[in-house]
Amino acid sequence: MSLLDAHNSTVRDQRGYDGVTDAIGDLSAPYCRERFAFTDSAAALAAATPADTLVSVGISPTGDPHVGTLGQLESAVAFQEAGFDVQAVLADQVVYNARGGSLSPLTALAERYAAFLREREFEPRDGDLVIQSESFDILSTAFRLAPEYDPDADSGEGSGDEEEDHEPTAFEEALAAAYEDVETPGDASAFSEQCCGLLLAADTVSPLESDEYGRALLVLGADNVGLGSRVDDLRATAGVAGSVVGLYSHLVPGVDGTPKMSKSVPGSSIHLGMAPDEVRERVRDPALDAPDPAESVVYRMLRHASPFSGAERAALRESCAAGDDRWTDAVEEYADYLAEAADQWQQTG
Repeated sequence: MSLLDAHNSTVRDQRGYDGVTDAIGDLSAPYCRERFAFTDSAAALAAATPADTLVSVGISPTGDPHVGTLGQLESAVAFQEAGFDVQAVLADQVVYNARGGSLSPLTALAERYAAFLREREFEPRDGDLVIQSESFDILSTAFRLAPEYDPDADSGEGSGDEEEDHEPTAFEEALAAAYEDVETPGDASAFSEQCCGLLLAADTVSPLESDEYGRALLVLGADNVGLGSRVDDLRATAGVAGSVVGLYSHLVPGVDGTPKMSKSVPGSSIHLGMAPDEVRERVRDPALDAPDPAESVVYRMLRHASPFSGAERAALRESCAAGDDRWTDAVEEYADYLAEAADQWQQTG
């Protein structure tokens, strides 16, 4: 079992999270199975409809989007196409609070992400496309939540938090070690860093304050275990009606032995800042493929962010294992797809 698959299995077993097996509204069951690893509540997903549910997707603008980031952006579009209102938050303020420095280049990068999302057919009029530092609603919600916010609970410290009850998975240990090896420039104070969790919670709780939605579906990566339930706990403590349900995406394994693709770990990803021809070359690199789909970086990228339907992604798992002509053709199609996305991203700059 791959490091990421073992992580997902352990999280489901130890925390009682549910696998994602069924459709979410009109988002097909095959797509959901391929795209998402686990959720706080399968029952809440089954009950989610566009009439009562907002989908919240957050992106940290810390660099060029890699394939994992592209998958998050594609999820925003997919949920919108399935009829849901979608809020896409470009979290420049969180990055600023975490690192310090200057806010303006982060906001400029967030604006590029916004332009890229629109080019990828995200429709702001069917939800919201938010640059966090410019959102009065999010920042005011953060202040209203502040009296109930415990930063120690967010970090897993303090009495009774669920993080204390679970040993880190091998993937989480490997990812922590990879981050420790990276020197991130920054001069943020400890207090500023503590505000990050509050801002992230406000992103998702803010839409519930209008009483327009009874549920917020928080779409995030499987490395953010527990964040959905912590945000929901803060919502409840602050007396905001509704619920927050975490929906955790599969992650994309990193290249060159890194645990996952990350904007913060140099050399870990295929990203859209690369020249399109370089993207094609990397996707075609035999070193990134394997007969076992669980070990094939190319297959894991393709299942996460690609033009293929959910059913096609599932079928391509078998083609990857067989190494047949359909798999060879799919790799070529995927190389062109990512190269075109890279060109599209670079046009925003």
